Amino acid sequence: MSDTAGYVPLQRTPYRGHDLLAQAVLAHSRPGDRVFEGGVSSGYFARVLVDQGRVVDGAEIDPAAAEEARQVCDKVVVGDLQHLDVDALAPAYDVLLFGDTLEHLPDPPALLRRLRPRLAPGGVLVTSIPNVANWSIRLSLLAGRFRYTDRGLLDRTHLRFYTRRTAVEMLAEAGFDAISVTATVPVPGVQSAWLGRLAHRIGNLWPSLFAYTFIIVARARV
Repeated sequence: MSDTAGYVPLQRTPYRGHDLLAQAVLAHSRPGDRVFEGGVSSGYFARVLVDQGRVVDGAEIDPAAAEEARQVCDKVVVGDLQHLDVDALAPAYDVLLFGDTLEHLPDPPALLRRLRPRLAPGGVLVTSIPNVANWSIRLSLLAGRFRYTDRGLLDRTHLRFYTRRTAVEMLAEAGFDAISVTATVPVPGVQSAWLGRLAHRIGNLWPSLFAYTFIIVARARV
């Protein structure tokens, strides 16, 4: 999601969404493992994983971004994720990754059900999903406001909205059981690692209120 492709740049600040998402993937994989990233964009996030020895395949709807991603990924499929041709993918992946992507699809569980057989034994699904019950949205609703924006929690391209509970239920509908749910609690303008860690710890005491997104690690139900 590079600036040239019209997406947000990689966030390198500790305890922000991209940092925690990368930690989740790396903690549940080893060098040489294969990752499928749905919505790979320009490969900006895939590069973080590749630099750590993972092999990444991706799918991307934007042909220009997909062309950039091919410089990083082993394989990139171009097209709408909702209609992804799973036969074009590798036989098995150690991680299925969706970073702020599923909420843009009309039927996320349908896609996940089709991808589930491609998850290797012991593999995990890692996803980040925006929290529509974030305190800022609650305040806006109390004031009678629900206004779409170009980016953020009310991104006008979001087709689905989730709370912590409904995100876990959506994954369960697709046949995945959550094994961890972590709140990202970004503080605008804060670059300090220790302040980020403090906000992260406090926010995860009340994740349903303070989470900006939820990073969920799940396993396929046996």
